[in-house]
Amino acid sequence: MTRRPTAWTWLLGLLVVLALAPTPASAAPGGERDARDLAAVRSAAAQATWSTGPLAPGVTQGWVWNNANPLNAAYQVGLSPTGAGDTTPCQFEVTRTWYSREPGGERRFHFVVRNSGTLTCTATVLLSWLTPTHDWSTGTLAPGASGNYGWVEQIAPTVSYLLGVTPTGATATAACQLEITRSWYRQEPDGVRKFYFVLRNIGTVTCSGQFQLAQTDPSASWSTGTLPVGASATWTWNNANPLTAVYLPGLAPTGAAGGTACQLEVTRSRYVQRANPDGSRQRQYVLTVGNVGQVPCGGTVLLGSLTP
Repeated sequence: MTRRPTAWTWLLGLLVVLALAPTPASAAPGGERDARDLAAVRSAAAQATWSTGPLAPGVTQGWVWNNANPLNAAYQVGLSPTGAGDTTPCQFEVTRTWYSREPGGERRFHFVVRNSGTLTCTATVLLSWLTPTHDWSTGTLAPGASGNYGWVEQIAPTVSYLLGVTPTGATATAACQLEITRSWYRQEPDGVRKFYFVLRNIGTVTCSGQFQLAQTDPSASWSTGTLPVGASATWTWNNANPLTAVYLPGLAPTGAAGGTACQLEVTRSRYVQRANPDGSRQRQYVLTVGNVGQVPCGGTVLLGSLTP
């Protein structure tokens, strides 16, 4: 199903490739690049931008945003691909994000992007951040351990949530590294919407942190229709303008039955540049929603847009 939008409305320095020592499931392929050395920052709009440079199909690239201040900022990464051919699209996606607190006290935001298409091309990274409305402790996690958490809706179920983390507990030699490995939305049998997520300690030291929960109202919304258990559906948002917009999808499940919750998850999202029939280029945002519960149900996609 394809949906079309209507009207839509810092340091410069040397490029440093960080040769990080491998840690369990945490080091990006080939190390990480210091994003601040390349970024142009729109401070009023809370967004920074820079280029990936050309990436071959299937290649990943790790980035680190140093001095991730304020310490409670929650980050969302968007992409604006360029270089699509007349018949071959340029496609990029974010495959991982995580936060660290370094031995010296610095908070960092890490992420990995991948050229998920079949064409060598480039993307502009669009790093946006929001101020949270709520924060609370993660509790202590040992290296490799995961914790399951939930947020009970405090308002009407019409917002998309963005979750950040501020780790604490780095030692003199090892960072505290925490990764949100997945998140999903539930409608409980009593009708209450909840936001669930899993946090994993991907570092080498036992540590903890603070969750930072931000939210935004949707710019667009539509029904998923009924999804069978285990099924998924994909939508394409055409003409994803302006090209600086970063999307934050949320979900409002409906159809909990008996004592069983309706559970929906955005299982994948990506940005695409594709040629139009007239030869011009358009950006698209593609997202996939899966029914990860135990009852057939559906809901509403809440597409938030973080636009500078």
